[in-house]
Amino acid sequence: MKIPRLPRRGRPVGSSDKPIYLISTAGHPNYGDEVIARAWLDHLALRHPHRDVWLDCPHPGRASHLFAGTHPRLRVTNTLWELAMGSATHDPITDDDRVRTLVRDLGSPRFDAGLLALRDVESVHLLGGGYLNALWQDNLGLVSAVLELRESFGVRLIATGQGLMPLTDAQSTWLRRGLSSFDDLEVRDAESAVVAQTDVGLDDAFLALALPRPLFDASPAPERMVLVQGDLRAWDDEEARAAIRAHAAGSREIGLVEAIPPDDVRYAGASGTGERVYAFGHIWHDGLPASAGQKWLTSRFHAHLLAAAAGAAGLVVEGAKGYYDVKHASLLALGTGWTRIHAGDDVTADDASANPDFPARAKDLAARKLALADRLYPRR
Repeated sequence: MKIPRLPRRGRPVGSSDKPIYLISTAGHPNYGDEVIARAWLDHLALRHPHRDVWLDCPHPGRASHLFAGTHPRLRVTNTLWELAMGSATHDPITDDDRVRTLVRDLGSPRFDAGLLALRDVESVHLLGGGYLNALWQDNLGLVSAVLELRESFGVRLIATGQGLMPLTDAQSTWLRRGLSSFDDLEVRDAESAVVAQTDVGLDDAFLALALPRPLFDASPAPERMVLVQGDLRAWDDEEARAAIRAHAAGSREIGLVEAIPPDDVRYAGASGTGERVYAFGHIWHDGLPASAGQKWLTSRFHAHLLAAAAGAAGLVVEGAKGYYDVKHASLLALGTGWTRIHAGDDVTADDASANPDFPARAKDLAARKLALADRLYPRR
């Protein structure tokens, strides 16, 4: 069945009661991605509690549980993720025509119902994160899908807090052309701004810092904290264990934080001292155990962002070149004042550093992000 194209509506976001459609990597779970998705859902619950909100993510079952009670009209699906991941070539540029044809003309019982629902949404919003790049290039099919929604059905396109590195030259050219059609576009680092030909913005986690939901665990926590990831490693295990032992030296207990289960407990027991494990479920429900006076050793981007905003000092373990170095550099450019190291470096917790002005700076950045969110989804 061929469906005729509809004229582009071109209305601003918030001008109707049509559904709002969010796209995210939520549901893995990955603490940073989940915080971002929850922040946007919390914001929309405050501003638009009576509008339907769709969340399109790779793991809708888990996401349904993680975000239960956030927005009263939340609906969760994986329509566009399944479409993007269905490439036979795993080349998003080659696959562009397949994705666009399905979005425009339908023809597959696997996708038609979800794609028909997308024709009646007010806007499609690619939430922030580092998922549109060459590391997971199938994900770039999401861009093909939303561009066809705009071209054929007039759906407004939004992207915020995007980290686009790394990309091949061909992908950069292709993505730059596609992003030029977005109605609102924000990236979080300088390298991504070059690709997108826009100004540098902020990671979406700053929105969470501006909302009423508490982000930090107020209970006493160890002075030394560790979150050295077990996935996407740029170090061998002995280098990681040596760095953790050096960071823990002289302490009776360290806090070991899990952002992605089970990868982030890979180095449990490496400190040689007492360890208090903060599993993902704990930090999700009770908050991140970060506060002023602590010293963190972490390779995770959002642990760096949030712990620095809480006033902690830190050591950033450099991860994969072209990806993690770009992400952490964006936070250092904002003034966290943390020290960047490699896992094999001869450093201790005494080398952790902080910018005492960053917590206040983070509040200002959060207010800036909230202003963007209010502009994108204005209160009636």
